[in-house]
Amino acid sequence: MTSLPHLHRLLRRRGYRLTPQRRVILQVLNSLDGHLTVEHIHRAVAERLPGVDLSTVYRAVRLLSRLGVLDRHELAEGGAVYELHREACHGHFVCEQCGQVLHLESGPLEAVRHAVRHVGTTVRKLSVTVVGTCARCGQSRTGTRRTRAAPAGPGR
Repeated sequence: MTSLPHLHRLLRRRGYRLTPQRRVILQVLNSLDGHLTVEHIHRAVAERLPGVDLSTVYRAVRLLSRLGVLDRHELAEGGAVYELHREACHGHFVCEQCGQVLHLESGPLEAVRHAVRHVGTTVRKLSVTVVGTCARCGQSRTGTRRTRAAPAGPGR
């Protein structure tokens, strides 16, 4: 995570303050380390800062996204989720069975970013989401099929 003093300077340079709500939101995002909906962020912030309004969290998350502090992702049908910005570009794999989200290696995505830059453009965001079945769900589904499809042995 980028340090809070760095974020404070970034916000001030852009004419914003690091309010108690924004500070707690950043602390929550850093401590939970995941892909979180605004509602999840709000619940965690409310534990630390009782009485904080959901609309305050929405506005803060929107601002932090615009400033590049947070990355917003549309992962499958689950709606928007947020995570702290990472310098390395990365993609996501979403399991349609259990909802698990995995980060994909950045190498192939960096190659795409480089190819686009090579033609003289600037890449602001590169987003890749792959939807399928994770290994754990695939094994359990395959194991279940084998059990049901196994022929009855002698004496059964």
